[in-house]
Amino acid sequence: MSILAGVSSFAQQNIDLTSANDWAKAEIAKANEYNLLSGGMTDNFTRNITREEFCELAVRLYKSLSGKALPEVNSNPFSDTGNESVIIANKLGIVYGVGNNKFAPDNMATREEIAVMLYRTLKAAKPETVFSANMEYLFSDQDEISDWALKEVLSLTKAGIINGVGNGRFIPKRYISREEAIALVKRMYEKFDGQYVEIFELTSRGNSRNGLIEQLKTLIPQEMGKPYQWGATGPDSYDCSGLVYTLYGKIGVSLPRVSRDQAKAGVYVSKDSLQYGDLVFFAADGKNVNHVGIYVGNGEFVHAPFTGSVVKVSSLTTGYYSRTYYTARRVIR
Repeated sequence: MSILAGVSSFAQQNIDLTSANDWAKAEIAKANEYNLLSGGMTDNFTRNITREEFCELAVRLYKSLSGKALPEVNSNPFSDTGNESVIIANKLGIVYGVGNNKFAPDNMATREEIAVMLYRTLKAAKPETVFSANMEYLFSDQDEISDWALKEVLSLTKAGIINGVGNGRFIPKRYISREEAIALVKRMYEKFDGQYVEIFELTSRGNSRNGLIEQLKTLIPQEMGKPYQWGATGPDSYDCSGLVYTLYGKIGVSLPRVSRDQAKAGVYVSKDSLQYGDLVFFAADGKNVNHVGIYVGNGEFVHAPFTGSVVKVSSLTTGYYSRTYYTARRVIR
């Protein structure tokens, strides 16, 4: 008889969001809607997540992304845990032990450990996924990331799954809360089970890209000075994502309507590699995209900022938008 009976029966949980921070409540509720929450993680969301608890999330994410049955496993390689999800995650190559047949299930998971487990979960579920092999210097404390985690951290950062914690730092050894881990799992699910998934190695379409950029250069000046209005998509006023949605629609590039979904389109591009027409995204809290603009060269971007303002050019290199810059995506290639 398998020791894993019952693990593959997933269902939505009854959750108590009282303990969650405000930013996390919608994330947790949506993750529960996707059946990504484990039975033991339905409250106390601000406590640090353990290695064992994250395995439970990872196995649910694997099943949801792959659409496959969980592997049949009849033996346990670990002497310090009998947790079914840990054993399955080990079988799938998502986690390994710490030596001497130990897993250390109650150890708190670090940010770099979470990145590695997420990366391996995706590769197990969707082995065809391709990541850029370019090892860019993305964080000021990148030298503190363990060698065994560096590729995974950078790949997921470029994919828009995981990000820094402010001031250009990643802080790889910092523990991560349950609600942060749940938000990452939800983000991974939406990214790789959704409509806007693309592989991450940049390609060029030559004259096709140039033609679309020239169209964009003609259209943008026509919108300058028009007032900001929340929810507006033109032609007389815009909000930030409405401006992007309408302009790119005019040149035949179909994008989602809101900025957080637009941040899933196209491919990642680093800040120092920005080209005209790339979308630039901002996160006031350092975690959640809340603003978007269009890069127009010379360290500047066009956007519809806020109520009382107009479509205008702002700087990426100084001031508020330099501090809240989050990521960029190339949707014209």
